Amino acid sequence: MSSETTLSTDRATLIADGICGSCGNVNSSRAKFCGGCGQSLQEDCEKCGKRIFLTQVFCGDCGTNLSKLVEKKRERYYEFLAEAKVAANEFRYRDATRLLKRITELDDYRFAEIVSTANRTLNKVVEIEGKTNQTIAEACELARTAYESGATKKVVEHLQRIPDHLLDREAKQLLNEAQSYLSQRQNLEAGLKKEINGKNWEMVGRLVQQLIELDPEHESARRLGKQVSEKLVHSALRSSSNGEFQRAVDKLRSIPNFQQTEEVRKVLSKVLRDEWMWRELISEPFISHNLCQFANRLSESYPDLQVVRDLQQKIKELLRSKRPTGRSPWIQWRGKSNSWLGGPAGALVNPQVINLDNGIDLQSHPAAFNVAIGLAIQGVGKARVSEDFLIKKKSLFSSTRKSSVAWGLDIGTSSVKAVQLEDRNGELFIKDTFYGEIEPAPSRDVDGGEQRKRLAPLINSFLQERYSEEVPIWANLNSSHTVNRFLRLPPVKNRDAMNLLNKEIESKIPIPLDELMVTRWICPGKRLPTMGRPAMASTARREVITRRISFLESLGLKLAGLQSDNIALVNFADQEFSQMWPRVDSLTEDNVDAIQNDLSNAICIVDAGASTTNLILVSAEAHWSWTIETGGDDLTFQLASSAKLSRQQAEKMKRNPILLPSITEQYQAVETALDTFRSRVASIYKEGLKHENTFRPVEIWCVGGSWQTYQWPRRILMEQEF
Repeated sequence: MSSETTLSTDRATLIADGICGSCGNVNSSRAKFCGGCGQSLQEDCEKCGKRIFLTQVFCGDCGTNLSKLVEKKRERYYEFLAEAKVAANEFRYRDATRLLKRITELDDYRFAEIVSTANRTLNKVVEIEGKTNQTIAEACELARTAYESGATKKVVEHLQRIPDHLLDREAKQLLNEAQSYLSQRQNLEAGLKKEINGKNWEMVGRLVQQLIELDPEHESARRLGKQVSEKLVHSALRSSSNGEFQRAVDKLRSIPNFQQTEEVRKVLSKVLRDEWMWRELISEPFISHNLCQFANRLSESYPDLQVVRDLQQKIKELLRSKRPTGRSPWIQWRGKSNSWLGGPAGALVNPQVINLDNGIDLQSHPAAFNVAIGLAIQGVGKARVSEDFLIKKKSLFSSTRKSSVAWGLDIGTSSVKAVQLEDRNGELFIKDTFYGEIEPAPSRDVDGGEQRKRLAPLINSFLQERYSEEVPIWANLNSSHTVNRFLRLPPVKNRDAMNLLNKEIESKIPIPLDELMVTRWICPGKRLPTMGRPAMASTARREVITRRISFLESLGLKLAGLQSDNIALVNFADQEFSQMWPRVDSLTEDNVDAIQNDLSNAICIVDAGASTTNLILVSAEAHWSWTIETGGDDLTFQLASSAKLSRQQAEKMKRNPILLPSITEQYQAVETALDTFRSRVASIYKEGLKHENTFRPVEIWCVGGSWQTYQWPRRILMEQEF
């Protein structure tokens, strides 16, 4: 018998007898586990799934070579072992442990050798991991100590040799901050070296500041900061003496903060002031005494600067020259006179259609009397809008002329203005005026008693010095108390138009009519079918009107009429600019095309009051208005708050800012408020033009008193950038 036959017989015997391949114990052929060592004796064939003994070489059912399958498993486990060693070398101890445990958990005598090797390797990995964790903990503690003491380089030295995935969040943050710090410092030091070689001292100053912010104890940066500060101060003084004020400011601001001594701050404050005044000299559109003061101050500081002396001389010549004879006294200085609202801008100081009797002076209080004039115009029966908030209404289209002479009394929050107007054969003449400033209130909120106390002396003076019972008085109502509706009605007859307007009031104003006082207006004359009839309804609560009348009567006034500021200005504009418009009742099918542009020409009035600002558009056939509850008092408050001034001081200095100790810082609050207000005006004005799209503004006029705030015309009205 051959040896192969003998071997096959032996194996068959082993299988039949259930001998364990691990310990040699003979087990029953039905046993699943060895009775001697517990080793599993059987498994499923990976090919066919039938049960086979571990000692079989081939599957008895499918013939699969079982020894080759075992060898492939052994090779895969050795790969696990190799991967685990690589992971351990890369400090990926969790990955190494996971791979090794896949081997050590095997319960198969056929892989005993590799299991033993894996166990030894696993013990070694656990040992190395423990030592590594201890090393990392010690390094992190050293890094924290170094960070707290400012030894940034040590932080990097301790942590950068540790793999990133082994660092906790705190350690990573320390390392990132330290590396970022060293990188910034290296870049700044390199930049400093470059700028020093190029003698760019402004940039040197800025880099020194950044370096000190990064490392407050940087000794060489501090020494360099002192040197560059001296250079920059001298250089800035040379620049300002040459008229390069902005360059001087830039140089002084590049001095490191730790070198901003009292001397440097004084130089910077002066140069900033000079730069601000110079910028105003080349930016303001109109000549003013403020500009003259700025030029004088700069000329005193820089007597050798020819460009300043030339501007000073030119300004003085213009101020000494004869003032314009038109409505506005403004003298053009820089840029264009056009306003972004449309057309040239001016202050309506000198009415041209309304005449002045000898001795009447409106320029002492420029553009302050226009509301009062509008009130008096209605008092003598020459108003576009004939209804008011006081008298019993007659027919909207009947004459309301009561007297040939009347007083218009404009009582504001900061002053009282009055105008006596007389109608002489169709021409209007101002016979007399009254002006008085109200004593400033201690706070912005004033009750009725306090207001009466402040007004009483002025009203008494007016009544004693100017008033006679034969002349009726028309007083004003603050437009913020009114709600206005502007619309176009169909081209129907007067009675039908009135019915339509009343229905509009009832449907659009959510207040019962018996609680309202209403002033109505409808454009007179027969309108063309395609154009319609412009109309207006101005409403105020009856209780507000009653309080206003009682208040004025408590001051001793007997009123013939009460009208809102906005409507008073509409009536004023209708008279003052009547010569530029065609008569709306002269329209026919034949001439409408020829005069349509003239009908659209509109006057825009910006009434800059103390507590409110009114926007008004007036054309030959229509008008529109809006009240913004922001005025000059808000600017006064801003300046008083920023400059720590009383209201009286702020009121004076907002018109003459050169009096401010630190003009660039303290007046900035006013400049910011003006810019913000301009945006609001622009938004509302756009809506007004959209509502009545026939308006084509050709002239812009400011009235009231708050426009005299320095920069107001430029920042609110003008086109040029600032």
